[in-house]
Amino acid sequence: MSDPERIRVEQSDGVCRLVLASPERHNAVDHAFGRQFLAALSGPARDARCVEIVAEGANFCVGGDISGFAAEPDRSLSELADAIHVGQRALLDLAAPVVVAVNGWAAGIGLSLALSGDLIVLGAGARLRPAYAAIGLTPDGGMTALLPAAAGRARAMDMFLTNAPMGAAEALACGLASRVVADEDLRLAADGIAEGIAAGPFEALAATKRLVRRAGGVLTDAHLDAEAASIGERGLSPEGREGIGAFLEKRPPRWPTAT
Repeated sequence: MSDPERIRVEQSDGVCRLVLASPERHNAVDHAFGRQFLAALSGPARDARCVEIVAEGANFCVGGDISGFAAEPDRSLSELADAIHVGQRALLDLAAPVVVAVNGWAAGIGLSLALSGDLIVLGAGARLRPAYAAIGLTPDGGMTALLPAAAGRARAMDMFLTNAPMGAAEALACGLASRVVADEDLRLAADGIAEGIAAGPFEALAATKRLVRRAGGVLTDAHLDAEAASIGERGLSPEGREGIGAFLEKRPPRWPTAT
């Protein structure tokens, strides 16, 4: 028996788009979601120049399928968390930049998924909430690391302990979101950003992503050395030579593009 569709994969112009495709369930996460998430990230996404995650329906993802948990009370939630974490490790390990577009609610593991993006675009009506405390659980999906890193420890602890939601404007102000756009413009804006990234210098952008993730917000002598080595490699690469040549010749660069 095949899984019901939870994630649909669309590919065009170097972008691999993962569409959360069970709007009638508000894109709640279950084992089928975990399997399809990992399959997409282990396959099509690995060859993309940019990965985009978007959702159908009123909400991005409301978290885990609580009714499914209740139907199997003796089954450990660690099993589902482990399955989702395998996919999330694959997402975080991607060389390609990841653009996430959040509409409506991103709660529980849905918020963790949103926080895993490199560039996070929120619709103006988006709402973010940990949600775990409301049902007596602790966060998963890396949220206890990702949310404090994005919003600051004090604001993150407030959200964890009181289950307080965060709106799009506050998310932008605290640095959690990259951009906020009108709800009706969200998909068009995210598609345009992803396509623009995919048309850019892939190796340079992938190397920049690696440097940022490696630093973790902390500047060390070793990181300065890593930056110096990276820019040296980039300057000698075909992308670097093309970029410098285009600048000197006052023309747009001709980056290699996806076939």
